[in-house]
Amino acid sequence: MRFRHVLKALIFTLIVLPSIVLAEEKPNFVIVLADDVSWSSFGCVDAGLSTRTPNIDKLAVQSVRFENFSCAAAQCSPTRHELYTGLLPPTSGVFGNGYKPRDDYKNMVNYLGDQGYDVGLTGKTHFTTKTAFKKIPGFTVGANEQAPTWELSGVKQFIQNSQAEDKPFCVVVASVHAHHPWTIGDASSFPIDKIVVPPHMVDEPVTREALATHAAEVEDLDNQVGATMQLLDEMNLNDNTVLIFLSEQGTAMPNGKWSIYDYGTKALCLVRWPGKIKPAVTDAVAMYCDIVPTLVDIAGGTTPRVDGRSLYPILKGRTSDHREHAYLVHQGSGYSQRAIRNKEFKLIWTPKQENDYYLGVMMASKSGKTFAKAWREWQEKAETDPDARAKIDRVVKHPEFELYNIKKDPWELDNLAGNPEYTQKVGEMHAQLQAEMEKLNDTFSTADPKDAKRAKKKSKTRRRNRNNGEAGTVGAN
Repeated sequence: MRFRHVLKALIFTLIVLPSIVLAEEKPNFVIVLADDVSWSSFGCVDAGLSTRTPNIDKLAVQSVRFENFSCAAAQCSPTRHELYTGLLPPTSGVFGNGYKPRDDYKNMVNYLGDQGYDVGLTGKTHFTTKTAFKKIPGFTVGANEQAPTWELSGVKQFIQNSQAEDKPFCVVVASVHAHHPWTIGDASSFPIDKIVVPPHMVDEPVTREALATHAAEVEDLDNQVGATMQLLDEMNLNDNTVLIFLSEQGTAMPNGKWSIYDYGTKALCLVRWPGKIKPAVTDAVAMYCDIVPTLVDIAGGTTPRVDGRSLYPILKGRTSDHREHAYLVHQGSGYSQRAIRNKEFKLIWTPKQENDYYLGVMMASKSGKTFAKAWREWQEKAETDPDARAKIDRVVKHPEFELYNIKKDPWELDNLAGNPEYTQKVGEMHAQLQAEMEKLNDTFSTADPKDAKRAKKKSKTRRRNRNNGEAGTVGAN
């Protein structure tokens, strides 16, 4: 009888107790999210551009770094909606900053909350839902602030509160760096004669000044990443915290933000978990929508039914295959584009072109924004310089098909679609793209949701005026 009790105790110790301990030791998550920073703005990717990111570069050495990581649409709202919900724009309806989601979808707060997590965010949201993140003070919320500030005492307090409640935590540090107006940092420490201008840009003084001011703000972003790493170290949280850095979508310069090219849609993704995942560089094709199912998977939950898929097998080094291709969109007033991007090639399909919001508003002739000034400089140069004209045309004139070998041509300068050697490749990828669009129930559209809002507002005004007029007539009678 005594032997039986000892045996039961031994079984409990060997089987039941470890499962309880493991359940109590769910890893924490900290996600540092940049704002409008292209993949090429970091030293760890060796893009050769004039930035200083020592902390992010250090984190890259300690992490799994994704070489083929993309957002579906190169704007803030759709990127963040994709990140937090795991849904692609055709599913959610969030194709751009002016689009509303079709439903109140579950998000990171719901999925991790179900796993017992305390989920909070400091800084920029650009994401609305009934289930909101707990607000953490410390980082400026508005992206267009002239003098955004940041500090981490609120994050530290949030973590301490979670620990006091014996809860694992997920903290999103949502920086507004390096969103324009690019007023932070010391641009003079980036001499414009030393700036390396990306090859798709027109190399002129205002463009160099824009890249210098942007680099200064990226440097402050790097300071934020360094401070976050230091905080986790000081609180002895490194070993049980998954630290993720994401660069959001590309820089607000031509063919960056608001575009379907890699300068807009390709992102830096770093994932560190000391002792649990080995530092590596992976060529696996991944997207922002994969982050939510990855977190849930790591936390031990059931992977949600979303467009994303867990990256945990990649992080554990079990495989380098994830997606056959990333799915990319540009949709709005003007031209509508779709693209797929695998490890080697990218196909862009542009069947419809009209007047574009990007050129008519963002690059307007009277705009005082830095990137608009650079664009005007490009236009002036293009009047006499054929190379500048070709670079302008690359932004404003899109053939129906563009095919790029992104391994050999990372800046997408050599369109192979017209080369007979690649006719079969264009056909294959076009068929894949059409199949993906059908699967997602996605269609081309050049409608601007802001136009619909304006029309609705005008209709309400006309109806109100008409009703007021009728009321006045009745009163007079």
